[in-house]
Amino acid sequence: MSLRTESDGEVGYADRTLDYLERRPYVPVGLAMTAIMAVMLWIRLLPYDRFVRADGEVLFSGNDAWYHLREVSYTVRNWPSTIPFDPWTYFPYGTSTGQFGTLYDQLVATAALVVGLGSPNPELVAKTLLVAPAVFGALTAIPVYFLGKRLGGRAAGLFGAAILMLLPGTFLQRTLVGVSDHNGVEPFFQALAVLALVVAFAVAEREKPVWELVQAREVDSLRRPLLFAALAGVAVAMYMWVWPPGLLLIVITGIFLLLKMTSDVVGGDTPEPVGIVGAVAMTVTGLLLLVPIETLNPSPTRFSILQPLLAFAVAFGAVFLAALARFFEGRDTETTYYPAAVFGILFVLAGLLAVVTPEFFSLLLNNLLRIVGFSANAATRTIAEARPFLDPNRLQRFGNISRTEMIYREYGMAFFTAALAAIWLVIRPLVRDGETREYTYVGAGLATVLLIFLAPGLLSAIAGVVGGDPQVLGLAIVTALLVGAVVLARYDAEVLFVVVWAGFITAAAFTQVRFNYYLAVVVAVLNAFLLGELLRVLDLTGSVARARDNADALKAVAVVVVLVVALVPGMAVSLAASGSGGGGQGMQLTTPAHQTAKFHGPGAVTQWDGSLDWMSNNTPAVGEYGGADNAGELDYYGTYQEPADGNYDYPDGAYGVMSWWDYGHWITVEGDRIPNANPFQQGAVQAANYLLAPSESQAEDVLRSYENDAEGEGNQTRLVMVDWQMTTVGQKFGAPIVFYDAEENVGANDFYYPVLRQNQQGGASFGFWMHKQRYYDSQMVRLYQYHGSAMEPQPIVVDWETQTFQGQSYRVLPAGNGSQPVRTFDNMSAARAYVEQDGSAQVGGFGPYPEERVPALEHYRLVKSSESTAYDSRGFVNSLVGVQRSLGLPFQPQLFTQTTPSWVKTFERVPGATVEGSGAPANATVTATVQMNVPSSNSTFTYRQQTQADAQGNFEFTLPYSTTGYDQYGTEEGYTNTSVRATGPYFVASEPTVNESGYGVRYASNASVPEGQVVGAEDGPVTVELERDTRPPANAGNGSAGNASAGNATAGGAGNASTGNVTEAATNGSNASSLDGGAVTTGESSSAGTTGFVSVLTAGLAVLSTVWVV
Repeated sequence: MSLRTESDGEVGYADRTLDYLERRPYVPVGLAMTAIMAVMLWIRLLPYDRFVRADGEVLFSGNDAWYHLREVSYTVRNWPSTIPFDPWTYFPYGTSTGQFGTLYDQLVATAALVVGLGSPNPELVAKTLLVAPAVFGALTAIPVYFLGKRLGGRAAGLFGAAILMLLPGTFLQRTLVGVSDHNGVEPFFQALAVLALVVAFAVAEREKPVWELVQAREVDSLRRPLLFAALAGVAVAMYMWVWPPGLLLIVITGIFLLLKMTSDVVGGDTPEPVGIVGAVAMTVTGLLLLVPIETLNPSPTRFSILQPLLAFAVAFGAVFLAALARFFEGRDTETTYYPAAVFGILFVLAGLLAVVTPEFFSLLLNNLLRIVGFSANAATRTIAEARPFLDPNRLQRFGNISRTEMIYREYGMAFFTAALAAIWLVIRPLVRDGETREYTYVGAGLATVLLIFLAPGLLSAIAGVVGGDPQVLGLAIVTALLVGAVVLARYDAEVLFVVVWAGFITAAAFTQVRFNYYLAVVVAVLNAFLLGELLRVLDLTGSVARARDNADALKAVAVVVVLVVALVPGMAVSLAASGSGGGGQGMQLTTPAHQTAKFHGPGAVTQWDGSLDWMSNNTPAVGEYGGADNAGELDYYGTYQEPADGNYDYPDGAYGVMSWWDYGHWITVEGDRIPNANPFQQGAVQAANYLLAPSESQAEDVLRSYENDAEGEGNQTRLVMVDWQMTTVGQKFGAPIVFYDAEENVGANDFYYPVLRQNQQGGASFGFWMHKQRYYDSQMVRLYQYHGSAMEPQPIVVDWETQTFQGQSYRVLPAGNGSQPVRTFDNMSAARAYVEQDGSAQVGGFGPYPEERVPALEHYRLVKSSESTAYDSRGFVNSLVGVQRSLGLPFQPQLFTQTTPSWVKTFERVPGATVEGSGAPANATVTATVQMNVPSSNSTFTYRQQTQADAQGNFEFTLPYSTTGYDQYGTEEGYTNTSVRATGPYFVASEPTVNESGYGVRYASNASVPEGQVVGAEDGPVTVELERDTRPPANAGNGSAGNASAGNATAGGAGNASTGNVTEAATNGSNASSLDGGAVTTGESSSAGTTGFVSVLTAGLAVLSTVWVV
């Protein structure tokens, strides 16, 4: 109310303004909120141009956003329906889309239809989805303001919205333009549901609806509580419609009802008002969740019977607690026994549930712990967003920062001020009217919590004794303290709900890093409460004029300090973390929100995009592979019903694309093809078993033995896509190992191990990952590194020392100029002898160099290599630098790669051409080689395969690369238009020998392999007959390969073969004789230094990249 009026004649402009603002507070609040949301939207739209290419193509960040594009595009065509079942992913089964095809997709599709006047083009649909997370991120400020206002007043609400605006962490990153996953919209709908629940429970406490009013049908007294309860139920259901796994909010509501109603009974109040509102809200939620139900099998990730069942259970629980209170009141039983009765009944019910339906009980318990249990299993940790927030690997990735520094990086000081606010929320009712008992409880509780955080070892020791997880034990202790607090003191419903909500969301955020987008809202709301409390303590609440009159310099300073501490780190402050990852140089722990947004982009999809577009245009349409004419049977936006057995019956000509599950949605949406695995983690086990298979036959068995695949459709997998990250340890290579179950007891240690690098101070740091033979035998490594070609081991040895640090043994490369971590030898026999004698050395193990021979693949060929290369990635270059520095080598990337490291390589699985040969010496080794041209990288590679002749000199190959007939088998015929083509025919030859006269002798010929026979369109084998080729000794003239210039050297005496004179690649100056079997001879001693090593590798690479001198 204004203290002065204009009629007094003494009111100035400032007073008139204050009077206006007091009478119309919504004006300044509205202007402030508009400005806050405008800034939030501006920040989130800053990188818009990075996602829209000049040709109009729209890109998205991450994986899930791409599937939302598919869902939204379908809904635009079939509004308001979403995809019921999708055969365009998870080959050979298809899938129900679960937590996709929700209210979020329907809202975006509706917006696109409105903007597009009922007929939006695909570009408009994509752009609508592109900006959706930014819009919802800005809108989240609205429920944050109202929650903050309820806890601390209008100024506090605005402060909470401002906090949210400036936070640079996960909430911002998930609501940036292009991050169009459902994660960006979840915080808005959850905050809206929490606001609705808080309001409903506050109305219940104020208007006191009880059972007598229901019996008397006092509509006027019940109207507002029931209306707000119903609205709260709708809000919770809307949140669940956006994200079906959002069951945690129903659990939070149930826990709140349990605590609040128990507290009311013990405190002498009736629990019925809160119970009635809770029961009505959860009943409405349950009824609405019956609408989208897809399956009666309980599933936390799909619209299943579990969601409404849990809501109804909470509603029933609220009614039961109210009835139990009536029972206690009727029997005049001491209310202090009420908590014991309630929790005793709960334990009995939990025990019965565990005994009667153990699977259902396990489902509930495991999913609860997965969300709030502060830990994650190995499979979950392969999902970057599902790792624990303070996971040691995450801390190391950000520069080996501490846990406190990680929290600061995410929230600045706002998290710590929010923690103070939460503590005060809990203890305020205890100390407000408390006595010695309450004060003692507060002190003991705070001491216990501090002990948990300051002495985690003690908690671990206790957990070890009782046989539990220390983090879960800590959560149980904190929960027990909260239960004790609500029994001792009376909490307002809205305050207690915020406390329970904040506790569970904090546990969820520290369990899975993605849930920090929820915690950001909690942090903002709690900071709003903190400011409100400060203003109340300083007597600065009420009217503007009153606050002005009560203000003084000290109070103003106190308010400014809180504002600066909470807000400034989110804007610009950097904290120097001396000694943490930056070598004492310091590092920026917080980045202003606009800077975070400015450098945001689509990510790796830009490197895959070219290969996916190529696949869409140069491989057969789904349903047309091999000449089948069934493309019309699998419409991309068709409507399909889920089969009873969950196994879709694909038409002939349909086929799958094998890759790691991360890339499944890209393959579906950008490549218009069907992935075997997808980011729902469907097909992850099969993909892992295939990609890590130690032999081609085992990889083939994986495709032939899909579970419940009676038709053998898995065998129709035709393409394989592998990028550099999948074959790089420290990137994605370790993820498939977690899912691999084709062999027992196979883990990361079977594929690689760390080698440390000793420093001058006597300590050691990580050097690089040393590869074991099992790594090189893996299917995806053989594809990416060698393009399916055979690879011979080289006489290169890595030598280390075994040292002990903190009781553990490590392989350590010694420091100093005299150290020789790499040794080269004249031949493999000498190298292996050294390794056996030394005991702490290994042949090869880095780059493309295996310990043992890697045979060629017979049914896989490279058909496309991306224009972008792995050198575009800092991670790839750093991995090479790590090896180079550890081994003391010059940085020559070609020394560490056998083939051009394109970002992504696409391979085709083909029957292969059968080549039947004769004329070889009895039982001789015969080798077929062909040079292939890769136009996208302007490079060539040599495919090489060996076989053994029988006693009659007959032999057989199955060759995956053709040399002729490419134009006869393109996409119109149902085959792949391969971009990788041969530069000439195969060169087929036996191993060279030396006769008694010193002449080199071998049997060789050329062979052309038609495309039709490679792809299985033409019957019959290719035949080749070897002819004798004799050469004089190396010192007898021009017979030495050393005289041949770089390029093709002609073996003149070979005679005529199928294409004329037999040709082979030159040795490019290698010292090896053209008939010495290809051994790398350099003349270096076994202790050759860096120069000798480079010479050996250079010579070896010359051989490997052409024909492996025969």
